[in-house]
Amino acid sequence: MTNAVSGMSGTLWVCATENGTYVKLAELSDLKLKIDAKEIDTSNVDDAGWGSSIMGAGSWEVSSTNNLILSDSAYGLIKAALLARSTLYVKALQSGTPTATPKGFSGAAHVTSGNLVLAATNGQQKADFTLKGSGAVTEIT
Repeated sequence: MTNAVSGMSGTLWVCATENGTYVKLAELSDLKLKIDAKEIDTSNVDDAGWGSSIMGAGSWEVSSTNNLILSDSAYGLIKAALLARSTLYVKALQSGTPTATPKGFSGAAHVTSGNLVLAATNGQQKADFTLKGSGAVTEIT
């Protein structure tokens, strides 16, 4: 038996303020969270020929793909934050909603890129966004 969870339940929620009402990005087809830590090389001659390092600053980012729906309120918040270079508050959830049994991650972010497919002879209009964390990401359990 497996404990695998279908990717069909993942959602992205955004808000212009940390404690405001989060809105869900409609028709999401792909959502990824990347968490990194920078490695600081501390290698020296006393390492007996082996490298050594310590961990530096951490970083995180969320990337999403959804059907392009210009009237979607979450799309409007993401677009506004991108154009104004302002902070956006994010909840990337594996399951639940921000107010009902949420499981996932949250934090403040800046929208660092938006790629909109406005015409495609072999596909639909889509939006790809990257939201880069500003500060720590927090796990929601």
